[in-house]
Amino acid sequence: MDHSFRISYIRKENGGKNRAINDGVRMIDTPFTMIVDSDDFLTDDAIEFLSNAALEIKDDGAIAGVASLRGLDNETPLNVPFFPKDAYVEANNLERIKYGLDKDACEVFKTDILASHPFKVWPNEKFVPEQVVWNQLALEGYSLRWYNRVTYITCYQPDGMTNGSWKLLKENPMGYAMMFNHLLLTDSSSKSNIKNIVQFISCCLLGKEPAYILKCNSRFLGLILLIPGWVLSQRRVAQFKRFCC
Repeated sequence: MDHSFRISYIRKENGGKNRAINDGVRMIDTPFTMIVDSDDFLTDDAIEFLSNAALEIKDDGAIAGVASLRGLDNETPLNVPFFPKDAYVEANNLERIKYGLDKDACEVFKTDILASHPFKVWPNEKFVPEQVVWNQLALEGYSLRWYNRVTYITCYQPDGMTNGSWKLLKENPMGYAMMFNHLLLTDSSSKSNIKNIVQFISCCLLGKEPAYILKCNSRFLGLILLIPGWVLSQRRVAQFKRFCC
């Protein structure tokens, strides 16, 4: 049996993961898209399992794709779901925590949905937290079908995105500004919203985009919290000098 398949390789200047996803999705001609980081790999049965799972939801307009677990190895998942092994639940990105799915996972999305929800990218920045798009899909009513099964082996690098949080924030303040602003649409806690607004303002100032503060999803509180946001931005400058050297 012939198991060969075509590989299309695009060589481009490093513009970050979000631009790579946007560019890749524009060229994909298959109904589903899977995102795999360059330093990770899939289990031997991942493609077969996820392909079959995707076919089961392809005609369900409320489900944006399927997802499974990442692991340090086949038997050590990052998440320990609150439902039986090899079973599944349907949940949106805002519901993950109640099923024990709050850590990195392996997602396969319908290509047309990803294409209609591209990442906003900023000049001179290379990263926007993926939850900005995943949470937007949740707000629009999309869920994923989540399986309690490891299909993706994660190899976190010492200088990778997961471990380099201070460097990421320093180099991508507007990407994080978008995240904190979007959290105002999904978090009902007043205390959390105040924290998110202060973080949002700080990031806009660090990114030298003060006009973006006017796009705050809670504009009244945004005006009230301008001074705390400025104070935090100054604190962040000192923290960057300490932690990003």
